[in-house]
Amino acid sequence: MKRVIADGLNRWFCVAIFFGLAVFASAPKVAAHSEGQAQAKREFNKTLPLNADQTLAVENKFGEVRVHGENSREVKITATIRTQANSQDKADQLANEIRIEVSQDSQGVKVRTVNPDESLVIVRIHKETSYSVDYDIAMPSDAKLWAKNAFGSVDVRGVRAWSEVVNSNGNVTLHDSGSAKLTNSFGSVDSANASGKLTVINANGSVTVQGVKGDLDVKDRFGSITVSGVQGAVSASGGNGAVSLTDVGTSVVNNSFGAFSARNVRGDITVNNNNSTIDVNTVSGSADLKGSFGGISFSNVTGKVRCTSANAKVHGTMAGDVFVKTSFGEVILEQISGQVEVEDSNSGITVRDAKGYATLTTSFGAIEASGLAKGVRAINGNGSITVSDVGGETYIKTTFGAISAQRVAGNLTAEDSNGSVSASAVSGDVSAKTSFGSVKLEDIAGTITVVNENGSVSAAARPGTGCKNISVRTSFSPIRIQLGQGFYTLSARTSFGRINSELPVTSSGEISGESLNGTIGGGGGCTLSLSNSNSGIDILKLK
Repeated sequence: MKRVIADGLNRWFCVAIFFGLAVFASAPKVAAHSEGQAQAKREFNKTLPLNADQTLAVENKFGEVRVHGENSREVKITATIRTQANSQDKADQLANEIRIEVSQDSQGVKVRTVNPDESLVIVRIHKETSYSVDYDIAMPSDAKLWAKNAFGSVDVRGVRAWSEVVNSNGNVTLHDSGSAKLTNSFGSVDSANASGKLTVINANGSVTVQGVKGDLDVKDRFGSITVSGVQGAVSASGGNGAVSLTDVGTSVVNNSFGAFSARNVRGDITVNNNNSTIDVNTVSGSADLKGSFGGISFSNVTGKVRCTSANAKVHGTMAGDVFVKTSFGEVILEQISGQVEVEDSNSGITVRDAKGYATLTTSFGAIEASGLAKGVRAINGNGSITVSDVGGETYIKTTFGAISAQRVAGNLTAEDSNGSVSASAVSGDVSAKTSFGSVKLEDIAGTITVVNENGSVSAAARPGTGCKNISVRTSFSPIRIQLGQGFYTLSARTSFGRINSELPVTSSGEISGESLNGTIGGGGGCTLSLSNSNSGIDILKLK
């Protein structure tokens, strides 16, 4: 019983193998020398006239096609037929069965390979029957070309009129051409010096294009795309391979699972790349960059930059207006000549040297910004904010993180909770609000307003600026105020603490250690309002 089952399985397995080989046999192997195999070879030659407005059409299978343009009015066709079989008679018979059909009409010249009945070819282990037909064709360089081939490469050079090549299972090469369309699969495409528009459609092979005077449209799957020297616009669509552009016009690129890079783009560039990196350098127009799970970097962009990303870092330098929206990725921007707007989450933001106004938003990451010529609005959640050398209005808000601002040429508003606030060298007014953190203000030229809970407050006016209104409120921590020359109307009160002043105070009303009302320097100038509970208040001379 076991033997019967085994024999049945063996027969089923053999049938499966036979049908698999039979399907494979429908694409016979290109003839190549095999030890113990008989070989045959036959040449075919024909010459026909061809005008500039006519077309040479070539259709072949299982062999190479080489076409080169010449300064003539003739098509010179050379075909080499090669066969091999398990006997010389069979090899010779197969070579004679393969025909080269050549016809001519008003449209031009048609060349076609007529192969033997491929369904009758049976693959035998170590005794394969195979054949190939290789073409070498010279044609007028100003005539048009249409070529279709399979299981072999196509090489076209010097055809200056329209060319179209359709190929599979072999490489395609096109050099020194006019406008052209190339379609291929399971092989590379190489084009150089096209004087017109070029279209490339490929699958499962790389694409390399150098020198196109017109527009370029290239599509590829499972292969890299490398493009350089395109005077017109570029449209590139790839997948599962890297895409690289150098010295091109306005470009639109879609790619996935492969890195993208661009250098020297004359015009705008639009990129949509997923699961890999985007790197853009030197763009004379604007850049619209979209990606995910891969970092985005850009530099030397004359126009606006818009980045939309997820789960990746964004790094940009030397650009116009910049807008970035991302998550789970750090953002670093430097030397921005326009405005900056960043929306991030779960990562940090760093901005250095922006000539326009900056708007920065993130959470669970620090914000660091410096050299902001027109001011900044920075909002964070669960992270610190540090700004310096700001040339305009500054608004900062965060939670569970410290705030630090230095050298602000404008008003400063800082709102925090569960974090400290520090600021120095501010030429405008300062408004600070926090809880469970200290407030430290130094060299403040404008008014000072502080609302704090459960944190100390230290504030010092800028020397030589005269008096400014000061209002400070806190609890459970001391208040320390440093004043220069000026005239103040003082109102200070606390509980469970004392009030001390190094400056002479002309008091009025009831005097106690926890309350002091009066004037400093004669009064009548600015208000000094200090309120505390459960700690003391010190009014000191500015040194």
